[in-house]
Parts: sequence; C-alpha cells; structure tokens
Amino acid sequence: MFKFLKLSKKERAWVLYDVANSAFVLTVITVLFPILYNEVYMDQSGADWAQGSAIFKYLTSAIALTVALLSPVIGAWSNYRGNKKKFFKIFLIIGIIGGFGIAIPGLDWVLLLAIFTISSIGYNLTNVVYDAFLVDVTGEDRMDEISSTGFAWGYLGSLIPFFIGMIPYLLVTFGMLDESVGHLAISFGFIVAVLWWLYYSLPILKDVEQTYTIDSENNGLKESLKRLGKTFKEIRAYRYIFLFLISYLLYIDVVNTVIRLAVNISSDLEVSSPTILGVIILVQLIGFPSAIIYGRLTKKFGGKRMIFYGILIYSLSIYVVSLIVSAETTYLMWVVGILIGTAQGGIQAVSRSYFARMVPREKANDFFGFFSVFGRFGGIVSPFILAFLATQYSKSTNEAILYLLIPLAIASILLFFVRPPKVKVVEEK
Repeated sequence: MFKFLKLSKKERAWVLYDVANSAFVLTVITVLFPILYNEVYMDQSGADWAQGSAIFKYLTSAIALTVALLSPVIGAWSNYRGNKKKFFKIFLIIGIIGGFGIAIPGLDWVLLLAIFTISSIGYNLTNVVYDAFLVDVTGEDRMDEISSTGFAWGYLGSLIPFFIGMIPYLLVTFGMLDESVGHLAISFGFIVAVLWWLYYSLPILKDVEQTYTIDSENNGLKESLKRLGKTFKEIRAYRYIFLFLISYLLYIDVVNTVIRLAVNISSDLEVSSPTILGVIILVQLIGFPSAIIYGRLTKKFGGKRMIFYGILIYSLSIYVVSLIVSAETTYLMWVVGILIGTAQGGIQAVSRSYFARMVPREKANDFFGFFSVFGRFGGIVSPFILAFLATQYSKSTNEAILYLLIPLAIASILLFFVRPPKVKVVEEK
C-alpha cells in the first residue's frame, strides 16, 4: 500500500512502526483503558468519580515525569554502536507484556494502574529510540515528508484494530451482549491492539539498522552519562535549539494532554459515550490526510509557520471547549474534533522533523534524548493543573481547561525567536 509513496525499504519499515504503536495509543491509552479504569474504580473503591478522575490525571503526569527523566539517559546510551536496536527491543517487550497484562480480567484497580504504568513507560521509551531512527532511514530533504507520512498512516492504520477490537464492547454498550461480559469485551480490544502493535513492529526490527553511531570500547552507562552532560552543554550553547525545546515542551504538553485525557475530560463534561467514540474516530480520519498535507505545506511555508498554525488550532479548540461546550451543547465536540484532526498529527510530525534538521546526524541519539525528555515532560504540567484546579479549587473542567492557553501563548512567543542557521554548526569533537 506504500508503493505510490515511493518509500524505500527502510522508510517503509519506519513508517509501519507508527502504524503499529498508534493502535496502542488509540485503542488502549485514549479509549478503552480510561473506560475500564472508570468501571473498575467505581465498582471497587466506593468513592465518587471526581477522586478517581483526579488520580488518573495525576498518574498521567507521573508516567510522563518518569519517561522524561529516563529519556535523555536512554538517548545518550543508545548512541553507541548496537545499542539503539537493543534498547528498542527491550522497551518494546516491556510495553507489549504490560499491554497483555492489563487485559487480565478481575484485576484490582490499583494493580491495574500499576501494570498500565509499566506498559506506558515501555511504549514511551520505545518511541524515544524510534524517533531517533529517523536520521538512519532517510535524508534531510525527506525528513518532513517521512515524519508526516508516519503520523498520517498511523492515524489511518490504527482504525483497523480499533474497529475490530471495539466490536464486543459496542455490542455490550448497545445491549446486544450481556453487561456481565463488559470487562472481557474490553480485554479483547486490548489484545487486538497489542497484537497489531507487535506484528507491525517486525519490519523495523528486520530492516532498520543504526547508521550513525559512536564507536567506543566503553559504551556503558557511565560513559553515556558523561556524554549526556556534554550534550546538555552543547544544547545550551546553541540558543536556537534550546529555545525550540522550551517552546516544544510547552505546546506539546497541551497536545499530549488532549491525546491521553480525551475520554477522561469528555466524561467530566458529560459528553455521551457514542459522541466521544465518534469524535475520536473523526480525529483519526481527518488526521490521515491532514498530516500528509501538513508535511507538504511545510516545504512551502516552513516548519516554524506550520507549528504556529498547530498552536493556533489548539488555542481555538480550547476556547470552544472551555467557553462554549456545556451539558446542553456537547454536539460542539464534533467541531473540536474537526479542528484537532487538522493539526494533531501535523504538529507532532513537523516538530520531530524540524528538530531533526537542526542536529548533527552522528549525535542524533544524544540530541533526540533531550528532544524526548522535553516531549515527555510535555504531558506532566497540564494534567496536573487540571487535577489540581478541580480538587483544590473546585474549578469546573471548563474553567480548568482555559488555563491551558497560558503555555500555548508562551510557546508561541519563544518559537518566534527560534532562528536556526541554514548550515549545521554542531560538530562531533
């Protein structure tokens, strides 16, 4: 199905991994796990849902923080010959085993969250290495296009296991199956998504190898930490990279929060389950062509302008949700879905390729480790703010969401001053 895109074997394998992991994000992280957690928590805890919702938001922040702290170390360590593929395999196995683990029926809600945390960390750390593989599979002139293609096909490809995995749950939802098998129906969705993730991970394991490496007899953790400190000093010395990373941290924090807490936030806003599922599918369908168009428009307008466009769309979406959407106007979530669908994949893809063009290839893992750490920190602040405002200040979800405009505004200001040179100036010494 990729022939018309004229992808090389390595590029195709890299893109297919986006198809693989997107299924886990959509089916497990975005849709089914929040539903399962809601049901299990309410059945077992005896507490109200406001507390359970806050716990899930805090956990989302904690997962992002853990990955953020580990990402630069993994990035530096994987820079040595042979380490990148090895770490990719290790974290992939952790994520997949955890994915099968949460499919086990009858788990206590605390244990369920613990296994989900392990699986999520494995998934995210695999992506740290995966992002850095971009420089190994394609040339600089195709990075925007390949990165956008990955996100685009991830959106479309993830719908296949999603629709298959959701069949039993929908049958339960619409009364065609007994409610007693509801948890088993969700477990079926988990298993389908994880198997899809595993199967479409095989091409990258088979066809992609680390091209840009650092050769050293000592490629252990101690040496990696030394290189990490050196890389941090280099990033600080290059103002345009450092400014971009801070800006990226702020705007991707909002993007990641929307992805991870879409169902949770929609439930707080009393949006019906059919509407939530419909909007999520709409985002995926619109996201496919939008991500490709985003990549092509980047060639004409530049990555920076397209990132500004994405920030604008998210700001407009937040405005609609916080000031217009209510229990009586939940149909406006369809409008929000359309807006987010045009920008979500594009802003992620262009951010990845925009950064990749700034850094020297032979040190891509080091720099992408920091790119990942800033990206993973993106997803800590916003969920924490939403949970804190709701529990400590009794703010409504609408009021709390409005505060997300602040990091987007600061990100825009910082991005304005990012002016990378046309020629890379960071060289390996």
